[in-house]
Amino acid sequence: MEDKQNPLVSVRVITYNSGKTVIETLESIKAQTYQNIELIISDDCSSDNTIEICKKWLEQNSKRFTRTKMLTVNKNTGVSANILRAEKACRGEWIKGIAGDDILKTDCIHTYIDYIRKHPSAIYIFSRCETFGGKEDNRKRVDAQFRYDFFSLSLQQQYERLVFEGNCIPAATNFYNRKMVEKLGVRYDARIPLLDDWPRWINLIKSGVHFDFIDKELVRYRVSDNALSTNMDNISPAYRKSLTLMYIYYQFPEEYKISSNKRETIYKYLRTRMSIADNKIVWHIICKCYKVLILHRW
Repeated sequence: MEDKQNPLVSVRVITYNSGKTVIETLESIKAQTYQNIELIISDDCSSDNTIEICKKWLEQNSKRFTRTKMLTVNKNTGVSANILRAEKACRGEWIKGIAGDDILKTDCIHTYIDYIRKHPSAIYIFSRCETFGGKEDNRKRVDAQFRYDFFSLSLQQQYERLVFEGNCIPAATNFYNRKMVEKLGVRYDARIPLLDDWPRWINLIKSGVHFDFIDKELVRYRVSDNALSTNMDNISPAYRKSLTLMYIYYQFPEEYKISSNKRETIYKYLRTRMSIADNKIVWHIICKCYKVLILHRW
């Protein structure tokens, strides 16, 4: 039977070559003060020992959870597809998403549950997060990307900021009502394999979902000095293509989408955006995207 006061929460852990960090992640979930938790781990064909570590840990700690499940695949499919698999396996009324290198503070889930008890109409909730690891300059750079004033904006303003200024939401803190999101039909966009959260935020806002916000640090977000958020010069061709797909599917005006020449289409659109691309990083990415189309004849 469902417990309305203490609903089942699914914690879905997304892993890929997370062998050095995933134990910290799992231990932080185990240490939650909230008890009614199921643990879903979905691995995207890691080439290190992530799967072995997770299976051994589950054998030793499964009794702590209402239910546990480990998902694996034989071929790497990208972050978005990995999240979709994990979501499909979740049975909880609420889902807490986390990567295999981040950490939940011990009162994380309890704080979210207390919030929804007081705000029963909430669907998607975020909080502040604490960055750790990596160089101090990189932590500051990541901190600056999180725009907490976003949550006080109107839906239209939120939509415009996400579309034209990029992703500014601390994805590591997401907590959402599974059935309500399924009812809306908003899922992760598997067409864009290496960009998972950004398209979903846009689609949720377009569906009229209000993002609630808890002004408290509930998650620790690990900063890697080699991550894209800290080192823009190391963008891989695959990630550039995902960025290009993001522009085509979510940012192009409708009249441009009917063009049969995609390279000419993106060039014309980027020329119109040149004057408003004040953010150097944004313009850097735009230029990289265009080069992908030219160099790879995509």
